[in-house]
Amino acid sequence: MRITEETRPWWTLAGTCMALFVLMLDSTVVSLALPAIRAELGASATELQWVVNGYLLTLAVLVVTVGRLGDMFGRRRVFLTGLAAFSAGLLLAALAPAVEVLIAARVVQGAGAAGMLTLSLALVSSVFSDADRPRAMGIWAGISALALAIGPFVGGVLVDALSWRWVFWVGVPPLALGLWWTAIAAPESRDESATHRVDVPGLVTLTAGLGALVLVLIEGHDWGWTSARTLAALAVGVAGLAAFALVEPRVRQPIVAFALFRNRPYLGSSAAAFCLVGTWWAVIFYMPQYLQGPLGHGPALSGVMTLPITAPMIVISPLAPRLIDRFGPKLLMTAGMACGAVGVALMTRIDDGGGYGTLLPGFLLFGVALGLVYSPMSIAAMEAMPRAKAGIAAGVLAMNRVLAGAVLLAATGAIYQSLRDGHAEAYALGRALYASVALCAVGALLTAWLVAGRARGGAPAHPHTVPH
Repeated sequence: MRITEETRPWWTLAGTCMALFVLMLDSTVVSLALPAIRAELGASATELQWVVNGYLLTLAVLVVTVGRLGDMFGRRRVFLTGLAAFSAGLLLAALAPAVEVLIAARVVQGAGAAGMLTLSLALVSSVFSDADRPRAMGIWAGISALALAIGPFVGGVLVDALSWRWVFWVGVPPLALGLWWTAIAAPESRDESATHRVDVPGLVTLTAGLGALVLVLIEGHDWGWTSARTLAALAVGVAGLAAFALVEPRVRQPIVAFALFRNRPYLGSSAAAFCLVGTWWAVIFYMPQYLQGPLGHGPALSGVMTLPITAPMIVISPLAPRLIDRFGPKLLMTAGMACGAVGVALMTRIDDGGGYGTLLPGFLLFGVALGLVYSPMSIAAMEAMPRAKAGIAAGVLAMNRVLAGAVLLAATGAIYQSLRDGHAEAYALGRALYASVALCAVGALLTAWLVAGRARGGAPAHPHTVPH
C-alpha cells in the first residue's frame, strides 16, 4: 500500500469509515443478540439493560471530553486510542464467560466509541480540500447510514447461523484494517489554541449524577422503589446533577456550555434529538425481543422484520438537502416527530397473539421519522451557532443524543418491569412504550415552537448523522 499526497486523504477516509461502519453497526446488531445472550449467560432483564446502558452511559459522559482531548493532544492519536479500546471491548465481549464480564466489555467499548464518534469526521474534514470535502463527507455519512440500515439483518443472521458472540467478532477484522490505514495515512492535527485543561469536576459530577439516576431506574423495581438503597441512589443522582449545574458555568472549558440552550433553534434541535433518539433506543432494544419472544420468530427473520425501522432513512437521506432547501428544517422536523409519535403509538397495540402486520405500519412511520428529522436536526442546530461555537455545539448535541438513549431505555425498562408482574410480556411492553409516544409528541411541539423555518442560506452545511 503506497501512500502519496494525492491518495492520503482517501486512505484516511477509508480508515475512519471502516471504524465508523463497525461503530454504527454495533448500534443495532447487539439488540438482535439480546435474547440469545439471556439464554446462554442466564442474564436477567435488568442485566440485559446494563449490556446496552453501560455502553451508552460511558459514551455519553466521555464524548465531549474525549473530543477536547483530541484538540489538545492530537486528533489522530486520540482516535486511534479510542479505536484500539473499542476493539479490545469487542474481543472481551466475544469471549465473555458471564454477563458481568460482558457489561464490563461494553463499558470499554463506550469509552473507545467516544473517541471514534467525536474525531472520525474531524480527521476526514482536516485532510480534504474545500473542493473535495463535501464529497468526502457525503461518503462518510452514507457509510454511517448504510451500517445502521443493514444492522438488524446482519445481527439476526449472525446469531441464527453462528452465535451471539459473532456480533462482536465480526467487527474485529474491519477495525484492524481501519486502525492500520488511519495510522499510516492520517496526518496529525490539533487545535493549537486549545488550553490543556479538562473539566474534571464536571466529569465527576456528571458521571455520579447520571450513573446514580440510571441505576435507580434500572434497579428500582428489584430493590423496591421506597427502599433505602433506591432513595440513597436517587439522592446521589440529584445531588450529582445539581453539582454539575453549579460547576459548569464556573469553569473555562465546560463539558456542557449551558448558554448554548439560550439559542432557540439549537434548543429545539436538541429537544428533537433527545426525544427521537431516546425513542429509537427503546424501540430497537425491545422490538427484537418481542419478535423473538412472544411472536416466536428466529433471530434472522426478526432482523429482516426490523429493517423497516431503518430502511426509510436510506431512501429519504439523499433527498434531505433538496427537502430542506424547499421546506426548511422546521416543517420537516415537526412532521418527522409527529410521524414518530404516531408510529410508536401503533406499536403499543402489540399483544402476545398479535402478528407482524400490527407492527409494520408503526415501524415504517418511525423509519420515516428518522429520515425526516436527522439531517434537518443537525443543520438547524449548527446553522444557529457562530462558527466559533461549532465544536462545542456539535459535541453537546452528540452527547445529548447518546444520553437520550441511556435515560429513555432505563425509564422504559422501569415501567416495563413494574407492569410485568401480573401481566403478559406484550401488555407490559406496549404500555411502557407510551412514554416514547409522549416524548415524541413533546418533541413535535418543541420543534414547531423553537426551530427556525429555514436553515441560513437554504443549504445544508453539515452531513447526515445517525442514532448514536
